[in-house]
Amino acid sequence: MPVGRFGKFVLLQRIGGGRLSQVFRVGADALHQVELPSPVALKRVNPALATEPAFVQLVVREAGLLTRLDHPSLCTCHELGVIDGCPFLTLDLVSGCTLRALMRRVSQSQIPLPATAVLAIGFGLAEVLDYLHARCPTPLVHLDLSPQNVMLTDAGTIRLIDFGIARFLDGHEPPPTGERIAGTIGYMSPEQASGEAVDARADQYALGILLYELLSGRRLFRGNTTETWRRMREGELSDLRITLAEAPADLREVVGRLLARAPDARYASMTEVLEALERCSSSPLSGQRPLAALLGRLLEDRSFDPFDTRLPVETPPAVPEDLPRGEGLSGEGYEELRIEVDHGSGTPGGMVRELVVSRSGELPAYSPFLEPGELEAEVQEAV
Repeated sequence: MPVGRFGKFVLLQRIGGGRLSQVFRVGADALHQVELPSPVALKRVNPALATEPAFVQLVVREAGLLTRLDHPSLCTCHELGVIDGCPFLTLDLVSGCTLRALMRRVSQSQIPLPATAVLAIGFGLAEVLDYLHARCPTPLVHLDLSPQNVMLTDAGTIRLIDFGIARFLDGHEPPPTGERIAGTIGYMSPEQASGEAVDARADQYALGILLYELLSGRRLFRGNTTETWRRMREGELSDLRITLAEAPADLREVVGRLLARAPDARYASMTEVLEALERCSSSPLSGQRPLAALLGRLLEDRSFDPFDTRLPVETPPAVPEDLPRGEGLSGEGYEELRIEVDHGSGTPGGMVRELVVSRSGELPAYSPFLEPGELEAEVQEAV
């Protein structure tokens, strides 16, 4: 049963998003007589916030960034546009589930994932991060490596999604977050949680958190409390020889180094992380087959929510009181606008930003993100 319409799109099911954006599985409205790449996911700014340029820039910038990337573990951005004043982009819809959905089910069953499957997930993530850090045309750091932003395909491979707060390593085109804290609570490196300068080694720490949680079946940093923030910023860990006692010793050693408090104590590069994971097994991707078999069983289970949405799709997300309501810009809507993504050297983000400025005047100097030291943020429970 469709949950609504959005221009030429039929919104079939809400499958993700948070305070700032919504993600839907979509189909084409037959009245528009257009075809869509199938299957397709649509990500749009939360309509209640569509007049706030800082939020708009995140979606627009993400589309422009994705057009520069080409890796089998990333999704393709097909289209960027604005409908009724609400910017959107369309992406490949992965056939599978989020890592968070898998982690939740594993936690509920109290049956840990085999170490081979954990190693396959970690190795797949390290491969795409190595591409992002050093092998793509404009290297970048992802900065939001959380369970909800990792998709597992039904073949047991991974897709990394959500580049809203990614940063180019050369400082080019910084996100509208500025130097403010942005990320997912519980999945930030100490330097990121403290509002300090970050580089590619921040993604190493987040990878270490995911591997820890997959091996232990427990959250490393749970909740949104002053104590949680203190532990994140100090990189406070329990003795891994106890908490990961059942894990292979060589894989536990890799996790420990990834979770080093000081960036200099981590690996020099993600290439070195790949080499360390390869030393854990002669075939680090051998766990993809049992992982695919597990996912196949889960996806046939009608009680399993592959996107871990938890909320009814008909229920729109509440707009928190601390977020602006759009007073900074004119409430005047836009006519429907469709901009094809330019897969050449152009950046479609600039085209949409130009439209926003021309319609609304100068962009106010506003960012919705946290100043260093503040403790407000969105909680994303993984297990």
